[in-house]
Amino acid sequence: MGKLTSSQFVLQKREPMLAYKTYEYNFDVPMDGINTVRDTFSQSVEMLVKIDPYDLMVCTKQRAWSALDMLCNCFSAGNSVEELAEIYPAILRYWEEYGEHAEIFIRSESSAKDVAPLPLKDMDFSFANQLISFGIVLGYGSLLHRLQPVFDTNNPHRDALLERLLAPYVRNRGELPDECTRHLPYYKSIKIFDGSRDARPALMKEYLGDWYTASRREPYYNSNNRGDAFTGYWSWESAAVTYLLDIDDSSYRDAKFYPADLVEYARRINAPRASEQQSTEQELRVRSGQVCPRSGAWETLDIPLQKRNFKVGDVMQAKDAGYGMTVWRYIGTGASVAE
Repeated sequence: MGKLTSSQFVLQKREPMLAYKTYEYNFDVPMDGINTVRDTFSQSVEMLVKIDPYDLMVCTKQRAWSALDMLCNCFSAGNSVEELAEIYPAILRYWEEYGEHAEIFIRSESSAKDVAPLPLKDMDFSFANQLISFGIVLGYGSLLHRLQPVFDTNNPHRDALLERLLAPYVRNRGELPDECTRHLPYYKSIKIFDGSRDARPALMKEYLGDWYTASRREPYYNSNNRGDAFTGYWSWESAAVTYLLDIDDSSYRDAKFYPADLVEYARRINAPRASEQQSTEQELRVRSGQVCPRSGAWETLDIPLQKRNFKVGDVMQAKDAGYGMTVWRYIGTGASVAE
């Protein structure tokens, strides 16, 4: 992702309330944080295993937060959607790694059994919304199943909007819930899913008209008055819903808070609206010491990360597991690793 110059910013910015200094700060600081985490994980195995699981969870969490904030910031500033699409898989991987380290911490501390990596009833909901919405419109819906552990761990209630966005891409998540965990503004979007094709443009226009006022309890509300916290006001979910339901957006394309360029991009690249063959293989997990149920490549959810090939019937024993009981995750038959 290239940082825009001040002259490029003036010509290209999408969010009229964003100042260049704020954009620059929200570009540079996350990059510094991402590089710091990279340096942490480039240490030797001997040093890594000495780091407390909690500290690893916190630093990967901050990297995941920062990278997603940077994505929103760059959209507001006017970076091309093609650039956003190029970096999205890396951001998704940051969140996946954060989920893995959260799982390690939860297993290592009995007092952490109720820790949720992404508590959907809290303000972190906005991160889940951004992750899913960007994934859909940038063409990566088929990767969203990888985030299920992050969304589901210690979240007793599923969200009505998020589940409707995930449903075309992630199978076997059960009956769609009716309640939104954060309620306003999101519960009003359910009417759009339930409405007829002809009624949906008007319903979405109404949703966008109420969106900011209804968001007064959300973390982004009034953020333009909180200095560097501001990365733009956008109803990311409206782009994902518009694209998924193939709604004619001509009546609201210029509406405030509607990220129209994302929908235009999704339609131009013909982003998938569903996963034709969603693989559940990557979600197959087995505890260390148990018998391998499927031949192929596996990796550990541990520090240091281990990758090994197992055949059906092999005992899946990890070497030098850093934090208690290791869990192996299936990568796939086409992902063989060197022994």
